[in-house]
Amino acid sequence: MRFQFDGNQAYQLRAIEAIADLFRGQPRITPDLHAFELGNIFSPVNNRLDLDDAQLLSNLNAVQKRLAIPEDQRLEFLEETIRTARGEKAARFLNFSVEMETGTGKTYVYLRTALELHRRYGMRKFIIVVPSVAIREGVLKSLKITQAHLRAIYDNV
Repeated sequence: MRFQFDGNQAYQLRAIEAIADLFRGQPRITPDLHAFELGNIFSPVNNRLDLDDAQLLSNLNAVQKRLAIPEDQRLEFLEETIRTARGEKAARFLNFSVEMETGTGKTYVYLRTALELHRRYGMRKFIIVVPSVAIREGVLKSLKITQAHLRAIYDNV
């Protein structure tokens, strides 16, 4: 038995669109193919964010307005000092929240959002944090059962 996935659920597409639209104006990141030519197969392809805070807030407000959500007056960040191999470093991460009801396909939406961010902006690295081993195993299972479906939508990525 195989699950059939509907990639056209309007509420899921709205969520994916909302997240991707936060980065509207971000230039597409392309891998440094020259590094591969030189034999460095481990050349880093890091995500980067070229948008400034004002553009991000403007994008956020546009999404909020479109979805009839009260507009934020400022961006929210998670900030702290972290220990790295090169010493202490200030870390600052944008903090956006996407809220969906139980059973609406949050796992599917965030997996598909990662692929949409890759398609639009070339982003390649994502960290998925879950609160338990059971949920982690569920996410891994979701990756396996949606693989063919997502490859069909996202040009075999």
